Amino acid sequence: MNDSFGYIAYGKDDLYHRGALFSALRLRHYCPTAKITILTDKPFLFEHYPLETVRMSNDQMTEMSFGNRYHFGIKAAGVIELLRRCDRLLFMDTDMYPVGDISSVFRHISPKQSIMRMCEGRPRMDYPKLDGAQISIGDQVLTGAEPMWNSGIIGVHNSNLAAMEAAYAAIAQVSRILDAHTPEQFCFGVALSQDGRKISRSRYPIRNYSTSGKKRFARRRIDEFFAGKGQLGIAEQIEQAAALRLWRTPLDLLRKTFER
Repeated sequence: MNDSFGYIAYGKDDLYHRGALFSALRLRHYCPTAKITILTDKPFLFEHYPLETVRMSNDQMTEMSFGNRYHFGIKAAGVIELLRRCDRLLFMDTDMYPVGDISSVFRHISPKQSIMRMCEGRPRMDYPKLDGAQISIGDQVLTGAEPMWNSGIIGVHNSNLAAMEAAYAAIAQVSRILDAHTPEQFCFGVALSQDGRKISRSRYPIRNYSTSGKKRFARRRIDEFFAGKGQLGIAEQIEQAAALRLWRTPLDLLRKTFER
């Protein structure tokens, strides 16, 4: 099987690019033979590393985001593009990083079985507005009460490309009605739950720095890593990345309190 790990890194804040590269280095440590593909607007940042890049132009990103109207449309279209290039894909947001061997994940991805980070339950905010809007994914008319799955991690089989593309078409409509950043993951979760398909929660050794406090701490550590280790050989960068801690200890939190 042609299995691939994938990331999407773009934008003015290079933390997304450095985060993807840092995560990929750790992935290479735990899964030395992993195929890694990064969809990015800055492929030059990943030159000489053991991974593949696919370039996104500004025009492509404008189209993916429905005319720069919905930023997360780039992620949705990007996941689909990565999936076109493999049989089974394990996608991670750039603030996700492995802390152990996750290569077994592909054994649990099939035409009828996908993986997402976790189920967040019934969506809140404006989602009831979808009831009566006559937006469909396949034969299913959305009501806004469907379960919301978090898309920080997505494991999906290539046979579900049509379902993902149907979800992307719905994202364009849902994002016009709702003032929220979540239509992308909402529609993907619905599409991957149809026609006998099921989604399982990810229980693999993957950590994240998705909250603001965690992200500030991780940004500093990642910046320091590439400033100090970025000129080392690839093998040494891989080992150094695997040894670097991005999560805060109680002592780190205590120091932050005194800094205030």
